[in-house]
Amino acid sequence: MRLRRSRLDRLEDDVLNESRPFAPILRQVIALGGHAHSEPLRTWALRELQGYEGTDVPIPDYRRISAPLVMDGLTGMFQFREQLVSMFDLPDFAQESLGDVLRLGQGVGQIESLIARQPGQTVQLAPAMAAEVAVFMSQNSSRQVLRLYWAVHPSALEGVLDQVRTRLVQLVGELRAAMPHGQQDPTPDQVAQALQNINIVTGDNSSVTVTAPVAVAHRRGSARAETGGTAQRTLPRMLVLWTTASAALVTAAAVTAWITWF
Repeated sequence: MRLRRSRLDRLEDDVLNESRPFAPILRQVIALGGHAHSEPLRTWALRELQGYEGTDVPIPDYRRISAPLVMDGLTGMFQFREQLVSMFDLPDFAQESLGDVLRLGQGVGQIESLIARQPGQTVQLAPAMAAEVAVFMSQNSSRQVLRLYWAVHPSALEGVLDQVRTRLVQLVGELRAAMPHGQQDPTPDQVAQALQNINIVTGDNSSVTVTAPVAVAHRRGSARAETGGTAQRTLPRMLVLWTTASAALVTAAAVTAWITWF
C-alpha cells in the first residue's frame, strides 16, 4: 500500500526543484500555515506572494538591494544616460530617502517576471516623486534631468529570490528535525519553533515598495509588526525623548526666571 505524501513532502520536493516558480510553492506554505494554525507563516508567505506594498508588514532585510541611483537628461545639445547621481546632486528633502540602497516590496512572481522580461539587462526602478526630484535637480542648472531611477542588475533580483528559497529550505529542514519519524504534518508548536529558529519574518521601518515595472520608495515604512522584544525596546526610547524634552523646558523656564529677576 502506497503511503500518503504529506504537505511537507510535497513542499520539500517543490522547494528543492529550482526550476519551479515560487507562486505555487508559497501557496503550499500558506496552506501549511493554516493547517498548523500559524499566522506568522501565513502572513510571510502571503506577503512574499503578493508583495508588501500597502500593508503594515515590514519589508524584510533580505530584500535590501544595492544599486546605483542614475539619471538620464540633457546638457546643452548633448544627451546623457545612466549618469551616476551623488548626494550633492539631490535636493535636501530627498538626500535621506534616496541613495544606492533600496528595498523591494514586489511580489516574487513580479520579480521573476522582471528577470525574464529583460534577461541579462539592467532593470530600471524609479523612486517615488522621481519627476518632482528631477525638476528640483534641473533648477538653476544648465543640465536638464529627464529621468531618475535605480539601475538594478538582474543578479540582485535573483539574489532576493534565492534568499526566499533558502528560507523555505530552512523551514522544511527545521520541521523535519522537530518531527519524529512517522509524523505526517507539523504541529503548531513545531512550526512556531521553526520560525523562531530561522527568523523568517524580519524588517525595519524603511521600505521601497514596487509596482511593476517601477519601484516606489517611501521615506518611512508602515506600522511595524513587532515581536515582544522589539516592542519593549521602543518604550524606553520614547521615555528618554520625553525626559530630554521635559528637562529642556524646565531649563528654559529657569533661565527666563533668572533673567526676569535681574
